[in-house]
Amino acid sequence: MTACIPLITMTWLMIALPPGPVTTSKPEQEPDEPDKTAAEQRDPDRLTFRLKSWRLRLVPGNDLYPRYLADPLRPMFELKAINVADTDIVESGDLRYGFRLGGQYGFLRLHPEGRDDRGFQLDVSGAFLGHFDADNKTDNIGWDGLYGFAFSWANGRGLALRLATKHDSAHIGDEYIERTGRTRVTYTREEWALGISLAGPRGRVYVEAAHAYDLRNEALQMEGRVQGGLEYVDSARWWGRRLGPFAAVNLTAYEENDWEENLTVQAGLILPVGRLERTYRIGLEYYDGRAPLGEFFLEDDRTFSFGFWFDL
Repeated sequence: MTACIPLITMTWLMIALPPGPVTTSKPEQEPDEPDKTAAEQRDPDRLTFRLKSWRLRLVPGNDLYPRYLADPLRPMFELKAINVADTDIVESGDLRYGFRLGGQYGFLRLHPEGRDDRGFQLDVSGAFLGHFDADNKTDNIGWDGLYGFAFSWANGRGLALRLATKHDSAHIGDEYIERTGRTRVTYTREEWALGISLAGPRGRVYVEAAHAYDLRNEALQMEGRVQGGLEYVDSARWWGRRLGPFAAVNLTAYEENDWEENLTVQAGLILPVGRLERTYRIGLEYYDGRAPLGEFFLEDDRTFSFGFWFDL
């Protein structure tokens, strides 16, 4: 398993690092031509179809419903060193490596002409989430396969709604099974989730409620889940408006854990890459709640991490 870490890291870097700058020149826009939207100026080759006063855009490149920065189960790219302060996961060490490999992809958007910040959008997402035990030859403790589909709406003034279906299928690492004799509880969860987000110039608040429609272990799992959070982002404060601070708090609670709260707090620096509709974040994280790996949802973790997050 040790050999897998460099391979996963190299794959992550190859996908995550942005390509070099594009040097092709663009003709000057005629004075009488209507102003293009910001998305069109960034990438004029996106496929757009006119439907009277509306436009149907393929691959819109950004989100109508903002992503939850501190959500520990959101599909994205993540690399972090995890210091375990307290855990109920038996025979696991004090230092872990955490990986999330994946992201969210905007598939299409329907919006009024000249207002690509409002309308409707369809997104797809998927990721691998895994924890590796640095104190036990970097053995894989467990991993989850995450994917989902989302339909969102935004009014262009900070209010957004999202209806999503989410899948989480959890597994235990082979080496951990051999060392501990642990067997799977067959944790798989499919759910519908409805979220609402209200954003201002630098802050945001969101809430989400979910109901599972497919539970693989009905003796242990239950349907309900709630989530909420607060975020502060000032990405243009320093370095010629290319760097700034961020802070995010995320709370989740599951009916299957008697509605006990799971707290994630992140703070650090954010580097927006406007042309690519991407952001890089680096910072610290505190987590206190049920273990993020689904097979260990009955065990608790309390951890401090140093992480790098990349939103694709």
